[in-house]
Amino acid sequence: MEAESFKEAWSVSELTREIKNSLEDRFHSVRVEGEISGSKRHSSGHFYFTLKDDGAVISAVMWKSTALRLVLPQDGERVVAGGRLSLFEPRGQYQLMVTSFKPVGAGDLQRRFEELKRRLTAEGLFDPGIKRELPLYPRRIVVITSSTGAVLQDIRNVLSRRSPHVEILLVPTSVQGAEAVPGLLAAFERIALLTGTPFEPDAVIIARGGGSLEDLWAFNDEAVVRAVSNCPWPVVSAIGHETDFTLCDFAADLRAPTPSAAAEIVAPHRQSLLEELDAYAQRMGDALLGTLERRRERLELLESRPCLRNPRQLLERPAQKLDWLEDRLGQAASRNFERTASRLAQSIGKLEALSPLKVLARGFAAVESRDGQILSSARSLRVDDEIRVRFADGRVRARILNVEELLA
Repeated sequence: MEAESFKEAWSVSELTREIKNSLEDRFHSVRVEGEISGSKRHSSGHFYFTLKDDGAVISAVMWKSTALRLVLPQDGERVVAGGRLSLFEPRGQYQLMVTSFKPVGAGDLQRRFEELKRRLTAEGLFDPGIKRELPLYPRRIVVITSSTGAVLQDIRNVLSRRSPHVEILLVPTSVQGAEAVPGLLAAFERIALLTGTPFEPDAVIIARGGGSLEDLWAFNDEAVVRAVSNCPWPVVSAIGHETDFTLCDFAADLRAPTPSAAAEIVAPHRQSLLEELDAYAQRMGDALLGTLERRRERLELLESRPCLRNPRQLLERPAQKLDWLEDRLGQAASRNFERTASRLAQSIGKLEALSPLKVLARGFAAVESRDGQILSSARSLRVDDEIRVRFADGRVRARILNVEELLA
């Protein structure tokens, strides 16, 4: 009896396989609401996590092919996960194979959007005062977008029609799904390396087509928004349709409603440039002709003046004035000489009247000491002093013999 029962027993693998088949047949398409917990992005690209509520927990997995297309939720977010139930046979554990996410309620992503927008606005990242002007005449534009989408072709078509002289440098990147954020950040790092090189651009366009808030969520990532704000060149954001707004739109220097509009904004129409150049050339020509005409009239006016018709007249009057000044100078010098001679004669007369020689001629004499000093007092003399007596017609030497007699 026991042997027969043992033969009828299920093996673990058989039972597990039966349960797996039953689960997959019964729950081939389910939607489960719960809170994300223990999320992990494996090196293989698969996304593992759990869904939980107050009473239970269920393991879940999203394969890489699906995870690349979606904005992955974070721990603590409540979502509705769509997929099917399966059983992982090696562990005998059932799990939810997730193919889609939807935030619970209408405003989870929108709430995250508004919270980050308020924080970055308070930080000044969206301040209109820091926005840069686009170059008037760009020669090279970087385009950050998917290399396979219609966006790139739209931009190329517009630029080839309007401004075929403008060079496009494509920096391809994913613009949706889990690879979008690292791809966008890498794109801005790559273009930063162009600074100071011959390939340095004049402006940057970051673009993608329209989509839902989830599809565009990579452009609301804080790191991507900061990369847009810190770009070395003016950035035009052209993300989604005209009614779609992302935080990159606020961080960019200018927002365009569509990628095609971004191309039109960045590069002026070639025909407009040619017309503008023609207008400048016409104005320059008119200004040059006007200057030449004014100079010609000025030259004719100068030519008509008598002094230019007979240049010698320019010298005649100054020459005559020079002769007149020469005559006046001679007369003034003669009068000055006469006055000076007269004053000199008067001074000579006064000097002669005061001259000591005149006094000596009247019978007076001057007594000098041996060293030539004039002696004015007899009391200064001593016996045997040698003196010289000066007369009008010469000098004589004398010696003092008796001072008392001299003073008597």
